[in-house]
Formats: sequence, C-alpha cells, structure tokens
Amino acid sequence: MTLANFPDLQRLSRPARLKIAAELWDSAVSDSLPVPASHRTLLRDRRAAYNRGEAPTLTMAELKRSIRRQK
Repeated sequence: MTLANFPDLQRLSRPARLKIAAELWDSAVSDSLPVPASHRTLLRDRRAAYNRGEAPTLTMAELKRSIRRQK
C-alpha cells in the first residue's frame, strides 16, 4: 500500500499529512507488545543513574564516530 492508493491524502498540505502520519504512528505504537517489568526497571535505574550524573554519556560527535566505526 502506498500514498498513491489514497489520492485524497496526496492533496492535503504537508502539515496535514504529517499530522495524519503522527496519528498513524501513535496508533501503531499503542498496538505494540507490552514492555516487560524487568525492562521498565532497567530503564528506571538507568535514568536515575543519569540524573545523578553516574551514567556514562557520549557527545554527539562521539556517538557519530562510534556509529561510523561500526559500518
């Protein structure tokens, strides 16, 4: 299925198409699998460590270099 299948959507303004895309994305995400409690705990702990300044971080430049090295 492509945008060509929906000529009315093609005629909408860019902001209107983006709004619809966001609504479609939100509906797809809400249909996703539930997050296990262990994952929620891990994320909560990592956020707390970050907020305390105890988590390792990267600058954007460091992140880009790391990604490029993996290619």
